[in-house]
Amino acid sequence: MVKLHLCLLLATANFFVLIDCKTSTLELVHVLFRHGDRTPDRRVIYPKDPHINETYYPFGYGQLNNAGKRKQYLLGKALNKRYKKFLGTYTLNTIDARSTDYNRTKVSLQLVLASLFPPEKELVWNKNLDWQPIPFNYWILRDDHVLGDPYKNCKRYKNSYNDFLNSSDGQKLFRQYSDFGEYIMENSGSNFTSKLMADMYFTLTTERENGLELPPWTEKVYPKVLSNLTRLDYVLNTANTELKKLASGFLLKKIITDTEQKVKNMLHQRKRMFIYSAHEYNIAHLMNLLGIYYPHVPPYGSYILIEIHNIKGVRIVKVFYQDYQTEKPKRMKLPNCHNFCRFERFVSLYKKYLPESENECELQD
Repeated sequence: MVKLHLCLLLATANFFVLIDCKTSTLELVHVLFRHGDRTPDRRVIYPKDPHINETYYPFGYGQLNNAGKRKQYLLGKALNKRYKKFLGTYTLNTIDARSTDYNRTKVSLQLVLASLFPPEKELVWNKNLDWQPIPFNYWILRDDHVLGDPYKNCKRYKNSYNDFLNSSDGQKLFRQYSDFGEYIMENSGSNFTSKLMADMYFTLTTERENGLELPPWTEKVYPKVLSNLTRLDYVLNTANTELKKLASGFLLKKIITDTEQKVKNMLHQRKRMFIYSAHEYNIAHLMNLLGIYYPHVPPYGSYILIEIHNIKGVRIVKVFYQDYQTEKPKRMKLPNCHNFCRFERFVSLYKKYLPESENECELQD
């Protein structure tokens, strides 16, 4: 007797379908990941840093170190394991890969692509090298509203952020750490703002990770206080609808637009994945916009997966997050769109966060 294995997928009280458990429903994947371990970034080193003259030879400032290279290569292998059958043999149209305009994100993307798509069959060009070149693109910093830092390249965002920070709500959030302000300013030579404290947190973290000894004064505030201030910075960055829209709305709009084009057969039929190499704030900002952020600093190589499934003609959105607290990425529950979230419902829920155009970054008269 032949047994038919069926799965019941319930999306709403009025919608259900039966599908074969062994039939893949995956149609498209969007991947956003943080770069790998790195050396300190010279641009944000605090004035009294005792390691201010360190060169980090041979890697240089703000670059991936060997641990970071290994981390990103393993990330690509994890994606290969999860999606190999879905992606199939690599072609130019299989994937759209993009990075921010930083060396560490570009190199991270190269490493992920190397292990995600090792050459097979006709694509093997050197039998002694299990690698093939795969193109990717990036936006220059000043024009990157999808992955760039909105505080630096979006005038309207910067104004809105400063307005909120100076509001009673903004001051209330920041005031809980005011007791540490004078101590940190005196010892570091830096002003006391959430953004500068986040910079200091990453400077101290990368110095420690690269084998340097931290000055004794930091024991009072690192890692706990500065880590908390970094998390607070993510909250402040996306504290209201306008900030969410300008911080991560451009990325979500692209994800939604690309999905709509896939559904309407406007993309190449082999297009399977959009992948973005970015920074920890991109992860945190998108999670805040989606309503799934929890207090943490997204670790190196952390990633968000937004899967689009086609179940009997109905598109379902599934969101996963890998912070390495578990072996596999964990399924995230979207507010007001639990279980099987229909794509139309997903778009409706987050429509208010989608910018009309890049002109929204310009100051309004």
